[in-house]
Amino acid sequence: MSVTAYIFFLVKLGKSPDVIEQLRKIPEITSVAVVTGNYDVIAKIVVENLEVLYEIATQKIHLIDGIEDTHTAVVEKEI
Repeated sequence: MSVTAYIFFLVKLGKSPDVIEQLRKIPEITSVAVVTGNYDVIAKIVVENLEVLYEIATQKIHLIDGIEDTHTAVVEKEI
């Protein structure tokens, strides 16, 4: 069974286009949106399991220049 999560990003001022470009290169990320509110960007990611989510977060996403903070919400049930 696959795991879906939403990752919320706080991005350094002026870095959103660069961050979005890098996020779109990650095949498991199915959508990216620029939003208002507490975060600047939200991405939806679908992976095989939580271990893969961890690997992508730590080895790809957290290394993107311009990201100041992230918050990940794993989907428990989609309606």
